[in-house]
Amino acid sequence: MSALLRLLHLADSAFPTGAYAFSDGLETLTQRDDPGGAVRSAADLTAFLAGQLTHGWGQQDVPACALAWNADVDALAELDALLDDLKLVVGPRGASKRVGANLRRAAAHVWPEVLAAVPSTRHHATTFGALAYALRVSRSDAVTAFVSSWLLGRATSATRLMRLGGLEAQRCASACEPQARTCIHGALSATTDDLCTFTPLLDLAASAQPTLDERLFQT
Repeated sequence: MSALLRLLHLADSAFPTGAYAFSDGLETLTQRDDPGGAVRSAADLTAFLAGQLTHGWGQQDVPACALAWNADVDALAELDALLDDLKLVVGPRGASKRVGANLRRAAAHVWPEVLAAVPSTRHHATTFGALAYALRVSRSDAVTAFVSSWLLGRATSATRLMRLGGLEAQRCASACEPQARTCIHGALSATTDDLCTFTPLLDLAASAQPTLDERLFQT
């Protein structure tokens, strides 16, 4: 019960990591005028979230989180270096590191005795996985919470960017449950060789985000 309470605390959107400040390209897609890749409706958002779980974030950060659970110092350094290489766009790469640093800082205040046992990490995924292990959370629960936190966080971000109510955004997230389950299952059996991503449209959107006339998010 104690581990579950700590996991819910760690994965809660109110935990001060600053993740809410980053959209990783979604903001650009909600402002696109052409229909190709634009996220304008609930159906578009569902497709975006499902695509990220299947081809993007879900194939990169989620297995990294799973592999970081119970990893030693050298393995964590290797995972962080691999994420550096895989995150091609400066904005999302920097956001991942900033959220990771904020997560460590917040954990130092909430669970100082636990963080002392967590090896050095840089990215959000590796920090979450390593911290969950130190909190005595099971690997499966840690990865599930990591995916849930991202999925609900992106759905909430969409309500700030689109004409989309909270209930409708939550329904979009719920519609992605099959992709989320597949993503979690794959991550739990992944090796470092399995980490990959193929989201060129999103990479371009993330690169273009700093040039938008009006912005709500940092990246």
